[in-house]
Amino acid sequence: MKRKINNFTLVEILTVIAIIIILAGIAFPVVSIARSRGMVSKAQSEVSAIVTALKQMDAEYGKVLSKDNKIASVAVTVNGDIATLSKDNETAYNAMIAEISAPKSESFTKDSSPVKLSVNRKKRVFLEPQKGFDPAKEYTSQTNMLYRDPWGNPYKIIINVKRDDKLEVYTTPQKTIVGNYAVYSYGPNGKDDKGCNSNNAICGSDDCDHDDIASWDL
Repeated sequence: MKRKINNFTLVEILTVIAIIIILAGIAFPVVSIARSRGMVSKAQSEVSAIVTALKQMDAEYGKVLSKDNKIASVAVTVNGDIATLSKDNETAYNAMIAEISAPKSESFTKDSSPVKLSVNRKKRVFLEPQKGFDPAKEYTSQTNMLYRDPWGNPYKIIINVKRDDKLEVYTTPQKTIVGNYAVYSYGPNGKDDKGCNSNNAICGSDDCDHDDIASWDL
């Protein structure tokens, strides 16, 4: 006679457990892939949104940096005709995102604050703030919510200060895009691959982990 546990045989229970384990093993990779694709999709959307915001501010003011290359009172380093804002100069990156997404922040409106809007004097919102960010409070206390990509890194913003609609991006091979603004995410690997990914770069078999998500590929 087969041993029964609550009207089920031990064999039946073990069979059900085995089936559940198999199904879980199948489902986990599917869920993981779907989650990864969702994060990539979010990064693509935010990359496009930042580029659009920069274009709109340019259309409104004819520039995105002040004459002395400042944004929200923060100096931006310009090499040649190119300015870059990223995790390498995070203060300037945060200042740019704040000026285009939170111009009514206490950081700009307090009389005692040393921080002033450098370009967006009309206080137009060109970029919808990320979820959880309070655009009324001081942005300097919320920098972790100032447009980080789904993997936690600031995006990289490239600005052609010459504004001649010819922006060189350092992919492999190097290319020139039409426009003055480009943005990319470092992607899942969190490394700055100069905007390269396996679709737009010439990679050897050992270095095809390039996975940046670039505005010029969208």
